[in-house]
Amino acid sequence: MEAVRKIISADTLMPIIDLPWTSKGLQVEVIVIPLIEEKLRKKVSGNKLKGCLKAYANPALWKKEQHAWETNIIEKYGNI
Repeated sequence: MEAVRKIISADTLMPIIDLPWTSKGLQVEVIVIPLIEEKLRKKVSGNKLKGCLKAYANPALWKKEQHAWETNIIEKYGNI
């Protein structure tokens, strides 16, 4: 794909692009380069990672984990 180059007055671009006021009245070069989009991404299933940490689960701690947040807040801030 080709780039397009053009020299124009900055005053023409000011309504379109936020240019510094110091560029008012100056000639500027505008270069337009087409954006190359990534190839279509493969759709990833939401279940792809499901169960990947199961090997690290400790069933003995499941009961503690159910109330871990509340227990930690009480330990840190007291029973409010």
